Amino acid sequence: MVKNSELKESNKQMNGRVDSTEIDLEELQQYGRRNSLRFHNVPLKKTELGSTDDKIVGLCKSLLGVNMTVDDIDRSHIIGSINKHGNAQLICRLRNWKIKNSIFQQKRKLKNNPDKTVITEDLTQYRQYLIKKLNAARKRHKIDSFWTMGGRIFAKKTPEATKKFIGGMEDLSELFFSN
Repeated sequence: MVKNSELKESNKQMNGRVDSTEIDLEELQQYGRRNSLRFHNVPLKKTELGSTDDKIVGLCKSLLGVNMTVDDIDRSHIIGSINKHGNAQLICRLRNWKIKNSIFQQKRKLKNNPDKTVITEDLTQYRQYLIKKLNAARKRHKIDSFWTMGGRIFAKKTPEATKKFIGGMEDLSELFFSN
């Protein structure tokens, strides 16, 4: 007969393997998004729904100064619908990471643009959740800044602090409760 302690140990090992598998799956999902960007608050008319590639190329050329063509885009489309202000969120899968990085590195040029267009990396649902937690912490002045780079999340508690990699809730807790 199997002892209760043996069952508990077996259950603990299985839970560890499940946790490890979930982490691996999340990282694979993020890897699949490595060439994708999200464009938020893009002015879009219903007549332009079929030409999101052209819209993204135009935005990148005019606002960011990135020289690209529709051939640099594998696929793009709207996410959700056009809001009451005539803006939409577009997702764009680029042909390679070099093109993605050239666009992402220029996103600072969008600061103070009248449409409030923003470019973000396409993150998994879990990483988006971590970003929301960091954004709330920044608004409460618990941290100074956070950003993403290559699908990875980084944060600084103070302007002088060294950047800290945020891979999960444990890292958030450590960041929030460290001195």
